[in-house]
Amino acid sequence: MKKFILMLVLIFETFAFSEITTKEAESFFSSDTKIYISNQKDWFYGEVPGTDESYWKKFNYFINVVPVGNKYRVSYTPFDNVKSYDREKYPILNYRIEKKYYVNSRKNQNTPVTDSYEITIDYVISAGTEIRKGKKYERNDFQILSENELNALLKSKNAKRLNSKTEKNTRMYLDWLLHNNN
Repeated sequence: MKKFILMLVLIFETFAFSEITTKEAESFFSSDTKIYISNQKDWFYGEVPGTDESYWKKFNYFINVVPVGNKYRVSYTPFDNVKSYDREKYPILNYRIEKKYYVNSRKNQNTPVTDSYEITIDYVISAGTEIRKGKKYERNDFQILSENELNALLKSKNAKRLNSKTEKNTRMYLDWLLHNNN
């Protein structure tokens, strides 16, 4: 009986105290989400599947911003193997429409896909990294920023917002990757 109660407590703690909830992650695919791209690279933490190996590597990235009341929730999507850059060193993003299978509907649907970059880290939505005293740490939760803090972050990352068509295609592609490639 004690083992059963202990197991229930552990399961409850997992759900009650998880830092990044499914609802929070899902919000980054809503139509309210604004997607920015940086011409800088930043550090992201990754793990080699099937091993105990981990690594830190610099990647290009998207900054995903979703309004939450009068604040903004921020996540990052690291990507690699960019095929080309514009003259300001921003990755050039190209999408084409293909029929892709959707697990929920069990149908093939038109979906934007790309070969202009690759998502190389297991998660499409990352809380990002912070550096304290010269040491890199993976964040446990998404940043919640005021409008002034968000503007300062975007300026420091030299980020620009994607045009509406590219933003929509990027959002749909990342959503498909997250929900259909696991």
